[in-house]
Amino acid sequence: MATSHKIGISSFAYCFACGSRLFAEPEHIMTPHELVNKASVLGADAVQFGDNMPLEVYSDEELEQIRIHAEKCGVELEAGMRKATPERLSDYIRITHKIGGHVLRVITDGTGFAPDLQDVCRILGSVIPQLEESGVILGIENHDRFSAREYAQIVETINHPQVGLTVDTVNSLSHEETIDEVLKYMAPYCVCLHVKDYVIRRYNGGGGLKITGASLGTGRLDIRRCYEECRNRSDRNFNIILESWMEPGETLEETLRIEDEWAAAGVSYLKTIV
Repeated sequence: MATSHKIGISSFAYCFACGSRLFAEPEHIMTPHELVNKASVLGADAVQFGDNMPLEVYSDEELEQIRIHAEKCGVELEAGMRKATPERLSDYIRITHKIGGHVLRVITDGTGFAPDLQDVCRILGSVIPQLEESGVILGIENHDRFSAREYAQIVETINHPQVGLTVDTVNSLSHEETIDEVLKYMAPYCVCLHVKDYVIRRYNGGGGLKITGASLGTGRLDIRRCYEECRNRSDRNFNIILESWMEPGETLEETLRIEDEWAAAGVSYLKTIV
């Protein structure tokens, strides 16, 4: 079966423009309409709204306007959330459907909420009827606490075509897992591919290592291989969504300029692969 893979940008490609807690916030925080405009200008076909641009703050009428604007720009929309309680999952499935999206990227944990594997499976399984009714697909993202193998186990336990994985190319470093392990277990269930790059450098006079972001294609990852492994091993449609772990510059103005440059360079690099 032929599958479809579009290039997209996440609100996490614009962490500082969206208002990062790590640095001074700009006077104007980027809006969903503006992120769609960025995608259109860069020639990206999709946008994923992450939890740094939460859609739950918008009314149904505003969500409808976001959908209409994206349609006019020819940009496909996806939603993202964290803290997968039954209530929040249900709300975000509704929101994803409202904006015309088909993929909801999910980080299971949140402040004061860290369910075990059994509870994760139970909670995600409880929204299957709503997923079937709305046509929304859940993409559970590898993010710190569980191993890649455990994320695969979640999907295998639920065993439903509308539950898959968001394969992030870098997040599992926090679990001391390489991209080889991530792809081995997660690629067959990919419904969304998050791409960002990184470098490892000595710091503090050589007394330690620091992992930080790099503009896509300039760091340690073989992005082409990540895409091809997911493409060859998953029978699902999935978009390739650009994110960033960029560190701030010396000033807010410089930071926002570099962030724009990284986004443009990342989309251009992905066009050589996809």
